[in-house]
Amino acid sequence: MSLLLAGVIMFGGSIVQGAIGFALGLIAVPLLVEAGFSLSQSVALTTLALGIQSLFGARKLRAHIPWKEVRLAAVVRYLTVPLGVLLLISVESLDTATVKRLVGLGVLLGVGLRILARSETFRELPTAVSAAVFGLSGVLQGLVAMGGPPLVLWMTTRDFRANQARAFTLTLFLLNAPLQVLLLLILSQTMTVDVLAMALLLTPVIYLGAMIGIRIGDRFSKPLLNRAALSVLVVIAANAIL
Repeated sequence: MSLLLAGVIMFGGSIVQGAIGFALGLIAVPLLVEAGFSLSQSVALTTLALGIQSLFGARKLRAHIPWKEVRLAAVVRYLTVPLGVLLLISVESLDTATVKRLVGLGVLLGVGLRILARSETFRELPTAVSAAVFGLSGVLQGLVAMGGPPLVLWMTTRDFRANQARAFTLTLFLLNAPLQVLLLLILSQTMTVDVLAMALLLTPVIYLGAMIGIRIGDRFSKPLLNRAALSVLVVIAANAIL
């Protein structure tokens, strides 16, 4: 039953991620917590799913990876993801209702950052500001597997082509996934090898969902898909908080 629930959640989240380029963590983590998984297990499953998706995508877009920007972001995130994981371990001891509310608030923060990104215009940011954004992304990635929204916000200030933007986020997710999962295996009492095996078993489901999402994204306008996804996320967050 746990495998079935995780499969349905990952399939749906992968469709949305494939269609609009973000939101797998925002969708999967709160729903997995609601389904009875611990926060560490939910974050690990989602991180592995992102890693699996990113492996396929980054390989396909490897010629478009903006390595100059990736290097700074990867270093900062490697330093801050462990901080997020430590925060995750500290809050996981709280009661289930409190954990759900924290995750719901995290989803609302991600939605807020995504909406804010729409109003930003291109400009060159100081390195310190970029590093701070990448640091926030790393902490949120380690805490609740929701490191994407700060990256989306930062990319609105860059003159990235669509393929470069996708390659940038995919490469960062791929690079940080092994570190994050290893830390969870070492530090979390609820994280087991069985959870890793579950994620590997779900690889075909994750891949299929991503492919369906990409096709959906090609058929409908991005603004329409973004509005639909953000509306779903708000409902999920409200349900987790209330």
